[in-house]
Amino acid sequence: MLKVLLMMCLVLSLTVQAGVVISGTRFIYPSQEKSIAVRLNNADGTPALVQSWLETDDDNGSAQNVPFIIMPPLTRVEPNTTQSLRIRHTGEPLPQDRESLFYLNVLDIPAKPKGEQASESYLQFTFRSRLKFFYRPAKLPYTVDKAYDKVVWSLKDNQLTFKNPTPYYITYAAVELKQDETITHATSEIDMIAPFDTQSITLKESPSANQIQWYVINDYGATQSGMTKLQ
Repeated sequence: MLKVLLMMCLVLSLTVQAGVVISGTRFIYPSQEKSIAVRLNNADGTPALVQSWLETDDDNGSAQNVPFIIMPPLTRVEPNTTQSLRIRHTGEPLPQDRESLFYLNVLDIPAKPKGEQASESYLQFTFRSRLKFFYRPAKLPYTVDKAYDKVVWSLKDNQLTFKNPTPYYITYAAVELKQDETITHATSEIDMIAPFDTQSITLKESPSANQIQWYVINDYGATQSGMTKLQ
């Protein structure tokens, strides 16, 4: 049976390609806007069918009761063209004292082969992108750039704790612990902290440090860095 499966794999013509490119890696929906646009670029030579939806940030990723509409939810993107999705808030109330997090899903379904390729055996893959989507109230007390410096960091033995007293989600790429100018420990095992939340990381050692250099992913998907004294 195993030999048969291996032979089948050898005769299959395998095509793996993700033709549709999304315009960003994260999206911010300012509450004062009526809608925002997400651009899709099909750089491939064949059309693609794209399905899009938003879901919650819980473990189940429910798409029910998400207060946004995507138009169109299902669309055909022609070869070498750009098309926009329009996302609109439906008006259901969301917290106004902090950001809300959702996830934008974009499913890229490539076209079926035509001509000579259609008569051959082939495997076809769909590609799903799952991107962070933040609803940002208009009357937050300060900008997200000022929020990064407000995070409180503390170190006890090998426990690194950070508290986010701000109304923003903050996504970290990495942190470096420093004793003056010397790096004593570095880790990228850190992700995102929610508004008004506290998290702890267990380090593999107990470094000496009096400050921390952090690297965050900003609204544009770029890395931004700064330095904070340890409490």
